Amino acid sequence: MKKFLWILVALVAVFGLALPGCGDSSTNPTTSAGPLKIVVATDATWAPFEYVDTASGKIVGFDIDLMNAIAERAGLQIEYKNVEWDSLLAGMAQGTYDAAISSITIKPDRLEKMNFSNAYFNAGQIIVVRANNTTITGANNISGKVGVQTGTTGDDEVSAMTGVTKVGYDEIGLAFAALLTNQIDALVCDTPVADGYVKKNAGQLKTVGGILSSEEYGIAVAKGKTDVLNKINEGLAKAKADGIIDQLIQKWLVG
Repeated sequence: MKKFLWILVALVAVFGLALPGCGDSSTNPTTSAGPLKIVVATDATWAPFEYVDTASGKIVGFDIDLMNAIAERAGLQIEYKNVEWDSLLAGMAQGTYDAAISSITIKPDRLEKMNFSNAYFNAGQIIVVRANNTTITGANNISGKVGVQTGTTGDDEVSAMTGVTKVGYDEIGLAFAALLTNQIDALVCDTPVADGYVKKNAGQLKTVGGILSSEEYGIAVAKGKTDVLNKINEGLAKAKADGIIDQLIQKWLVG
């Protein structure tokens, strides 16, 4: 009987060590899965929303700050990829990247190839000319060579215009450089980007006419990445509630 009792005690001790949760919780803590790691593409040529800071070499801007705020609130770990605009859209359609934030307008044709978060910014297209241009005052009399970044909603807007010659560029910065050096007569791009370049080149550039379109920016998410989409929308809602959007407008667009 004593031998049997000793065997029973030994078995209880072994199983007690093997079963999870049977020991003291202070010595056997429960570990979490950790943040969800995602690859986020951006075309870092659209200051002040996304661009490469020459001093640090890092991608900075309104969108980057917003995405970081979303990640902090939704438990995401982000790896940014700086890619050209066409490659960004193609990559999102193919599922190369988990998500993309790059002043991306939510459009029906894009929704066929990728999903989008809830909108986070209202923007539109506007015309930019040299400050000494008195001929072009708006969409009703725009003429000559008009620059756009190829594949953007600015491209769409100018494609629908008559009496102009559209000139496409891979980066919007190249279009602004062409405008400043008299290679084109005007360009069309998103209002916050236009305002940023006009402010940076005060006395050389100006916007004319009213806003040509009403658009909303969203964060693109690859098809099938429902978990990523849900987390981004969760983090975005919290960021909005915390006043992050207003803070970023003051930091990047007003200040």
